[in-house]
Amino acid sequence: MHPNNTISLYAEHVYVIGNLHLGDGTRSDPFCLGDSVTKRDRMRDLIKEVRSCDGHLVINGDLMDLQQGWSIDRVITANAILFRELSDLGKEGKLTYIWSELDRDLSYFEELLGAQTASHVHILSAPQTHDDTVQNEDNSTTADEHHTATSDVWAEIVQGFRFNPMIPSDTLPNLRGKKLQHLVERLLGTWIRFPLENFPTLENRMFFWMLHKLHRLGKLLGTEKGLGQKIHNALHHAYANQVGDPNQVWQELHRQLNDDTFTPSGELLILGHSHLPGVTPLVERNTTFINTGSWIFDSQTVLHLEPGVKRHTLMDWHSKESIEDTPYSHLTSSHPANQAITQNDFEHWWTQHYKGWLNYHFAASTTENAPHAGDPS
Repeated sequence: MHPNNTISLYAEHVYVIGNLHLGDGTRSDPFCLGDSVTKRDRMRDLIKEVRSCDGHLVINGDLMDLQQGWSIDRVITANAILFRELSDLGKEGKLTYIWSELDRDLSYFEELLGAQTASHVHILSAPQTHDDTVQNEDNSTTADEHHTATSDVWAEIVQGFRFNPMIPSDTLPNLRGKKLQHLVERLLGTWIRFPLENFPTLENRMFFWMLHKLHRLGKLLGTEKGLGQKIHNALHHAYANQVGDPNQVWQELHRQLNDDTFTPSGELLILGHSHLPGVTPLVERNTTFINTGSWIFDSQTVLHLEPGVKRHTLMDWHSKESIEDTPYSHLTSSHPANQAITQNDFEHWWTQHYKGWLNYHFAASTTENAPHAGDPS
């Protein structure tokens, strides 16, 4: 069990990224899809900008994909220059890593990269003063959490999986399942991913056909207990991934907000894990929800925070185009069609899209504009 700790920091420029899933550089490595040299160079350019403006880089989980790369040595070998530059940033005290549910050993980040690790990061709106710190037994100083939590916290950064207890953690069956999925992708040179319209390979279309048959089996068995209940939970998870709520983070977050079991610490609530970038106001809590997206396939999203002036920009790092609320608009919409999508199940999706003989129909706008979620589970 990793420590549940919060780090408070201030810098004039804070850059937040997540879900790089660095692998071994082979064809099943989603970070290296296409021109891997270009993708690595863009990441190195980001590191240079962080250093040039005396900023701070926060990596919000899933930096490495050991299920794809098989071992830490293979991942490091494939990304040696990038790891060296991240390590230099860590030595300068400008690198923080928020651990995710698949990070079984934090020493990879603390010793290899020199990063400070945490479960939560609070971005302060002003530099800490002497009165904001407390003395520890080892003579080090940390932020006074009581003070920062009530007055100076502008943004809270946390891994999205912490909002959904149904998301599998680093259990052995879950790790084996991810390794098996990566092995299939490696052997067949294909992608078994959500959403289907972004990965319309024959193998992925067959996978969705099998999901529908599994859905029918679950209904026959009943969803109250046993195998039927497990199938129901798995298909509910798959349906949410397909319709734009990967891992049901959005759904579970709102349940906790409505039940008053979670209260955001600042004006910005920044999540990762689900790979779907977007900026959406949470009107009922006077808070803005931001998902930082990913660096896999054709995505490279970066959140630039300027705490001193309370300005935030979510952008595609390559084009520098800003990303707003479009990816999440259907989840906040009151339109009956969008409400039906969020409230239905896999059978509803199947009826709407399956056209027979492994053919599926998607609206052109959906196919062209939907971002890569890329989450296999």
